[in-house]
Amino acid sequence: KPEATIIPFRRKIKWSLLATSAGTGEFLDDENFEMIEVGEEVPEEADFGLAINGDSMEPRYHDNQAVWVQQTNSLNNGEIGIFYLNGDAYIKKLQEDKNGVFLVSLNEKYSPIPVGENDRFDILGKVVGKNHPNELRDFLQ
Repeated sequence: KPEATIIPFRRKIKWSLLATSAGTGEFLDDENFEMIEVGEEVPEEADFGLAINGDSMEPRYHDNQAVWVQQTNSLNNGEIGIFYLNGDAYIKKLQEDKNGVFLVSLNEKYSPIPVGENDRFDILGKVVGKNHPNELRDFLQ
């Protein structure tokens, strides 16, 4: 009787060739993606992945770490997302209060970034997962 073999689930997902800033902001666009193969280490609801650049989201997210993002254009207050603000992409926590809308770093040495009513601002997605910082190179072989 042959033994059943378990085939690990693999799928293709978009990977951004540009890092997203955890600090100063970097440009992110649709042309700078490649398809990579991932498995169960990536949440099923993730639509794309990208690398973080900078330390403004420490201690939760680290420089060169892969994060997995569900594409959406709306987030709840306090959720971590990928944002486009005036030409740059950021990973930040969304904060909406009586003082306005802010992109907030988890690292307290960075000030919140105010979003003005005349700014070009888009929510690109919600961060739904991350990998250990040292695992990033495993995806990009």
